[in-house]
Amino acid sequence: MGQTTSMSNEVYLDVTRSHVVFVCGKRGGGKSYTMGVIAEGMASLPPDISKNLAIVMLDTMGIYWAMKYPNHKDEELLKQWGMKPQGLDVTIFTPKGYYKTYKEQGIPTDKPFAIPPSELAPSDWCNTFSIDASSPVGVVIERAIGALLEGGTNFSMDDIVAAVCADERAEQSVKDAAENRFLVAKSWGLFDTEGTPFSDIIAGG
Repeated sequence: MGQTTSMSNEVYLDVTRSHVVFVCGKRGGGKSYTMGVIAEGMASLPPDISKNLAIVMLDTMGIYWAMKYPNHKDEELLKQWGMKPQGLDVTIFTPKGYYKTYKEQGIPTDKPFAIPPSELAPSDWCNTFSIDASSPVGVVIERAIGALLEGGTNFSMDDIVAAVCADERAEQSVKDAAENRFLVAKSWGLFDTEGTPFSDIIAGG
């Protein structure tokens, strides 16, 4: 926009080292668009550079999958900037619990991904549920996850629910509250004992 509304200077991002970038603005101000432009710029670099870069975007709003396809809708606008519609080599991961459904419904997705429940510490679960670790529900979660981690096994969401329900020191209402949160988390389709290795998600180029 700067080049069309004012005399702006070109802005470059040094990708030879890491940065912490804070993108802020009001609703509709272009925050997501800016992040997409940065990602597209990195992905479009020459192969000898892009092979050393890995771009991972957590697309909770479901907007970045479109980068996989050329933007023919705005082809005339792109021509004004000397650009052509171009799809990027993007791999779209979908939570394992929804991958098959997305495929059947024709929703763009390439691979499923999942996180092993055993990878999360008690404090991680409390943060996920926005629960104070020192609250009654937080204490039950801490005890259940702690006991399962001590067992050293790759436990499932059902194992966590069973451990919560088996807590004899907690009141039933507290156990019900903790159980309900894990049942909701299970419905996200995100957790599975067969987790996705980071090497499958993060790859250069």
